[in-house]
Amino acid sequence: MKLIVQIPCYNEEHSLPQTVRDIPRSIPRIDKVEILIIDDGSTDRKLSVARELGVEHMVKNKQNVGLARALTAACI
Repeated sequence: MKLIVQIPCYNEEHSLPQTVRDIPRSIPRIDKVEILIIDDGSTDRKLSVARELGVEHMVKNKQNVGLARALTAACI
């Protein structure tokens, strides 16, 4: 079983490293934990930081659409 943790972000380049570090990469009865960053139209370099941190999945909205719509972007 795989768990994908979704993190919606807007200009959070500086807080992203700590957030990613806080996510457990090993959970009992879960075979694999992966991270999905949803960039909600940010203007910072968050996606570059995410790549450097080894984040497996990234989605980028061209403009800020808000939390609820950003989360639905991952379902498409």
